[in-house]
Amino acid sequence: MAGTWERLAHVALSSTSDTIDSGTFTAKKNLKVIAYTKGANTELQFRFNSDSGSNYASRRSGDGGGDSTFTSQDKSKVNATGGASTTETYMTAHITNISNKEKLVISDQVASEATGAGNAPRRSEGFTKWTNTSAQITSIQLINNASGDFAAGSYITVFGASNDVVNDTTPDGSIFEENDSGKHYIWSATSDTWSEIS
Repeated sequence: MAGTWERLAHVALSSTSDTIDSGTFTAKKNLKVIAYTKGANTELQFRFNSDSGSNYASRRSGDGGGDSTFTSQDKSKVNATGGASTTETYMTAHITNISNKEKLVISDQVASEATGAGNAPRRSEGFTKWTNTSAQITSIQLINNASGDFAAGSYITVFGASNDVVNDTTPDGSIFEENDSGKHYIWSATSDTWSEIS
């Protein structure tokens, strides 16, 4: 179970670029990423620890369609779009970050594709693994895989949690749902413990 979440990094572009780098952050066993990019003809992918070797494999479903698979890639392949009319893309990702295991990623993207209520957004559900089994992720790079540029104001925010739960401000009787298992726990301030209730 992931413990208490904390913000590890936040970087926003002040000018156009094809890369947004989180910079180095403290390694945690669980990571969450929020990414927002602006710019025509952009495609949002990611790398870890600046690794551009053929160490990524992805599975992607675009706009509810069938899966596509990508193996031995130099970055993820989880984009919602690559169209010239794209103006904004928003991505969330959840990552397991255990040093001696392949890093597993679940990501969701939505892209505006075209402005106005007459144009539905595009979406993508992506699943990636980074095959490094000797180091934890300590930096994340957002990579533009199309011919445009990420515009100023595009950003990455990284959150991390260990397996330790900090409960000094948790009210008695609080309910917690574990994301990966769906189990529920209740907090007892008297015993200073979480107890499984379902």
